Amino acid sequence: MEGNQKPQRPWLNLRTQLFVFLSLFCAADLFRQHETFQTNAPQVFFTSSYHDQSSQHLAAINDSICGILDNQSPTALWANHIETILRASQSPIDTNYVLKDPTAQVLKIITPRLHNGLKSNPRDWQTLQNVVETTNRRLAYLKAKREGHAMEEARPLKILVMGGSVTKGVGCKTSIKNYNGIDCCWATRLETLLNGLVGDRVVDVHLAAVSATNSATGQVMLEYNLIPEEMRGPDIIISAYSTNDMHVFTIKEAMSQNISLREKIFGMAQNFTRTALQQCTEEGNTPLLFWLDDYLGNEQYEVLGTSEFIQGLQVLAGYYGFGLLSYADMVRDLVYGTTTERSFSPAGWYNKSPEMKKEIHSPYPMHIAVAYLFAYTFLELASAYCGLESWNVTTWENKENYYNAAVPGLPDTRESSQTLDTPPQPRPIGLPPPLDSHLKLDDISKLWREASSTTCDADRANRVRCPVGWISGFRPDHTTDDVMNYFQPYIQEPFEWEWRMQNKKAGWLPKAVTGATMTFEFPLEQEIHRLVLFYMKSYGELWENSKAEIEIYLDEDNVDDHIIQLSLSGVHDKRASEIYSEEILLPRGASKKLGITVKHTAGNIFKLMGFAICS
Repeated sequence: MEGNQKPQRPWLNLRTQLFVFLSLFCAADLFRQHETFQTNAPQVFFTSSYHDQSSQHLAAINDSICGILDNQSPTALWANHIETILRASQSPIDTNYVLKDPTAQVLKIITPRLHNGLKSNPRDWQTLQNVVETTNRRLAYLKAKREGHAMEEARPLKILVMGGSVTKGVGCKTSIKNYNGIDCCWATRLETLLNGLVGDRVVDVHLAAVSATNSATGQVMLEYNLIPEEMRGPDIIISAYSTNDMHVFTIKEAMSQNISLREKIFGMAQNFTRTALQQCTEEGNTPLLFWLDDYLGNEQYEVLGTSEFIQGLQVLAGYYGFGLLSYADMVRDLVYGTTTERSFSPAGWYNKSPEMKKEIHSPYPMHIAVAYLFAYTFLELASAYCGLESWNVTTWENKENYYNAAVPGLPDTRESSQTLDTPPQPRPIGLPPPLDSHLKLDDISKLWREASSTTCDADRANRVRCPVGWISGFRPDHTTDDVMNYFQPYIQEPFEWEWRMQNKKAGWLPKAVTGATMTFEFPLEQEIHRLVLFYMKSYGELWENSKAEIEIYLDEDNVDDHIIQLSLSGVHDKRASEIYSEEILLPRGASKKLGITVKHTAGNIFKLMGFAICS
């Protein structure tokens, strides 16, 4: 358990424990059989009040998910072993389990509603099987380790969570000292819960959340491998950009661009989905994709308007076959019934004022609830997979005559004179064509089958796409010195900008009011064809007329002969600060060096949040 040291948790008897899930699908090692559960509650790294000194720690006798589940109903397993779930929910930082009772209250409220949160199941059985097999290998390794047998180490399941400030835990505050947003957020809680139920490190949840970003920025991060190296190659990708996607436009901006909010959200979500489904796991498989809808308002006060995100995502989920979860639908009636409640809706809606104010950040009960929603969803999917395990679905689903596959309990139809009239063929490999208003029903089959494969390309994934790349906010542990040390070899004098924190978001800012310039020159070891810029847009007097001019030089370009010049605006008509991305396709490649000069040309401020130089 290198890195983040976490308390060891004794293993429960896998055969007699029943649920638990899975470390992501897997779950685990978890619950004892119903008749023994009450008298032998498992110890899951708790304080002395939870520790049963007399309890025996039995060796696990099962090392597969389906063996653990043993055809039990997911709902029954969850409800019958609610105490174990509560215990496994304890944060390592909450050493005295101060939040035990509030967590229990959330668990009581959320449990009957969990089924309302799963809107769409993933469709691809092969991808689900890959996740199950990865978890089973880890479980088998941990069992062998406990029993003292030599076995090659199997890695934990890797989950990548992407989102903005809500996902990062902004607003997730408790009375516990040193319990910051990342410790409090649902992604961290999910890892704690899954590994706590299993009793060991079976899953790693990586949080790649950057405040003020939406799925358009997230898509660029995935496309160019701009996330930290240890987060790459995930088995599961969770997109939690719904809140920021919902305020990508104001009504005024949408009208000015002749596009509706729904169309904008739909396009951003589809681009992210297609990019995510072309990523590769460490073994070269396609990852499992989930989207989370956590948006309850109130960027738009119109109740119908708040549903724009989930409506578009439901269409995309059915088309691409990814998993869709909705925290919003799970608690919507509670929030709408009492909009002044402060547990599941943003507390800032009515903060010291009788009038509702704009606020998107939810309190800690929301994060507890979302962790439970994902855990329960993983249990549901594992149960569905195990229920069809004897069918060997993945071995025949893509065969041409799969409708005649041998299935236990059903007749052999291969020689039957009565058969389906023109049965369907397996779906084509790769992604279907992009879904837009131009795609016609009479063209879609031809377009899909003629398209080049868009599945995971392991060779492409392993290449260094962006030899230089930096985005503010990914690594909160990075200091100003870290940033300056990274960029120092590329800085050209005079350099009149500085990296500093401004309104809790660090970036490159000009030292002078206007006219300040900064220049970077990057030596290249591979040919470059793209430049991606990340910059802040904000509002108010400080940001009025904010502009910067970018000049790009390739190889031996003279200073007076730059190949590209563009202007970026740092202000928008929204009361929010957001990170925008600008992708620049170079008219010709550069193989020796690339230069960038940024000049602050108008307004009081401009903030460059990062950039990437990519092939």
